[in-house]
Amino acid sequence: MAVALAQEGSFGFGLQSEKGTFQAPTVWLPLVKRQGGVGDGVTLRRNYTLLDMADSNDYESRYYSAGDWAEGELAVPLVPGSLSDLISWLQDRDGDNQGKWASAVIDCVNEVKKLTDVKVRRARIDLAKGQPVVCTLELGGLKVESGTTPTPNMPTAAPYIFREATVELAVGGGALAEDINCEHIQLVIDNAVETMAEGMRLAPGVAPRQMYNLAGVRCWGAFSRDFVDNAVYGDFATGQEAALSITLTRGAASAVISLPRVLYTASDLGLPGTHDHRIVEKVEFTALGSVDGLTPPVALS
Repeated sequence: MAVALAQEGSFGFGLQSEKGTFQAPTVWLPLVKRQGGVGDGVTLRRNYTLLDMADSNDYESRYYSAGDWAEGELAVPLVPGSLSDLISWLQDRDGDNQGKWASAVIDCVNEVKKLTDVKVRRARIDLAKGQPVVCTLELGGLKVESGTTPTPNMPTAAPYIFREATVELAVGGGALAEDINCEHIQLVIDNAVETMAEGMRLAPGVAPRQMYNLAGVRCWGAFSRDFVDNAVYGDFATGQEAALSITLTRGAASAVISLPRVLYTASDLGLPGTHDHRIVEKVEFTALGSVDGLTPPVALS
């Protein structure tokens, strides 16, 4: 068997019509480095439990499996023309406020991980100066199998990059207006999915049978901005709500991330202490839904 090269691997997913039914991937995306230096960090857990009994045996020799599940992270770039199903997987809910199930295939060359009933537990979107826009998906899945080698259909477009993004901020209680001074934005979207191994109120170490979304989507994050004025700091100091919108554009393709209500929760503003640095403010925030409960704190389109 030949050595497994990362360049020959692939990742794809397909949205399921119902729980329990595997859907062959309809979307293929390349993987990029996430924190830790790898793209695929999805761990498959067999959850073996050793039997420790009074059986005249000095050793643990028998075991059983409490069930399988998968959990971990994948990092994918946001690629023009390939985001419709990804956005739906991230944010769509049904009438019972439950997120969508998907199936995933991760080809590790000498082994193919085939996952069914997968939900996005959390997503982190990083937009950094000079870098592609990367989405790190924290996934949980209920069924783990070995799959067959897929035939991926990778997108040919290059990922969106932050240089092409239009960032709009609302300051001082005013309307959204373009701001060219942000150099790094990070958004965390939490789907409030119950912790793995606790589905159906089972004890830790027992595989879940469900992965319920326990609440509506939650969002928080931070951005770094050249300190060209004190508009953002003034909103933080006075408790003034803001708004944030990010539009990614490549030719006719576009993607929009909207946060209609932003509350600044911390400001890391200080002097660098050296002559060869400019002053940059880092502001942490929480995104809020509308008071009537009809508008989510973050919307992707």
